[in-house]
Amino acid sequence: MKIYRAGRQPNLRSITLFHAMARLGYEGLIITSPAETYVSVGYFDKTQDIVDLKKCRDIGIPIIRREVGGGAVLLDESQVFYQLIIKRRSEKLPFKIEEAYRKFSVPVIETYRRLGVETEYRPINDIVVKESKKKISGQGAADIGDAFVFVGGILLRFNTRLMSQLFRVPEEKFRDKLHKSLEENISWVERETGRLPSYEEVEEILIEEFSKFLDFEEESEIPPEAVSLADKLKEEFTSEEVLLEETGRKHRAIKIREGVFVRNSVHKARGGLLKAEIQIWEGVIEKVRIYGDFTLYPKSALRELEESLEGVPFEEEALKKKLEDFLKKEHVEFPGVGLEDLMSLLYES
Repeated sequence: MKIYRAGRQPNLRSITLFHAMARLGYEGLIITSPAETYVSVGYFDKTQDIVDLKKCRDIGIPIIRREVGGGAVLLDESQVFYQLIIKRRSEKLPFKIEEAYRKFSVPVIETYRRLGVETEYRPINDIVVKESKKKISGQGAADIGDAFVFVGGILLRFNTRLMSQLFRVPEEKFRDKLHKSLEENISWVERETGRLPSYEEVEEILIEEFSKFLDFEEESEIPPEAVSLADKLKEEFTSEEVLLEETGRKHRAIKIREGVFVRNSVHKARGGLLKAEIQIWEGVIEKVRIYGDFTLYPKSALRELEESLEGVPFEEEALKKKLEDFLKKEHVEFPGVGLEDLMSLLYES
């Protein structure tokens, strides 16, 4: 295996390069960083549901789909990526995916420690600040060609305001709450330490820490054929056909970090316009607010409904049962609004 110091890469190569290297059969560790700002959506994402395509076009932010899972992320030059490519038959590769995450997260955790931030692994693919539990690194893994790839980034600085502007939301006023949630659940090195390390410093530490777990033969230049293929893949991965491909995934909420989601939804029922804001923590509804142009009698029943949903698992059957119980109450009248309307508002895409 070799080490590839790719440096800052233009033309979205900070994503396409590891795809090209894996497809061509190269093994090794790539360290790189974007030369531009762009959005990367996961392999299983439904792009048009999670990203505001018009907003991205208007402000000139490119969008690319990667062949690795996970959610939509904003990438820029203040992030340093580690991209490990290993043959699937390699004895260095753990048998189970979560074991691979645990093993290869150790050099990342040590890198953060040396940069002044104590972190820990949070299954299945996050690195979080140990004390606050804020996400500081998202990771991903996938099979590409004959290889297993494990990728992630060291977050030196992060623009939560811009990220909140690029998510697709039913109502613009929800963006401020989305931004607040990002601020509360994501952190970065400069925020934690007051210092912004250089790319070169982070690159050196990552190589040293990964070298404690894997035997690298030497350092090498990125092969020209990999650069050529990466640029061809960029055209494919940014094409409308690939970006808007139907994946079958339903985005019931926006993932902020592992275990934390927010949902903003609007539904037109026969009885009026229903709107909802939901915060989900560890798979359970933490807080819900329902409002809009509808009739509900008595008016105190709205708070009764909201309170009854707090602490309920964000799962179809659990929600349906709770809503059925509410609608059956003799003192409650919700004209023109039925179970299907409330399920559409609170759970369905």
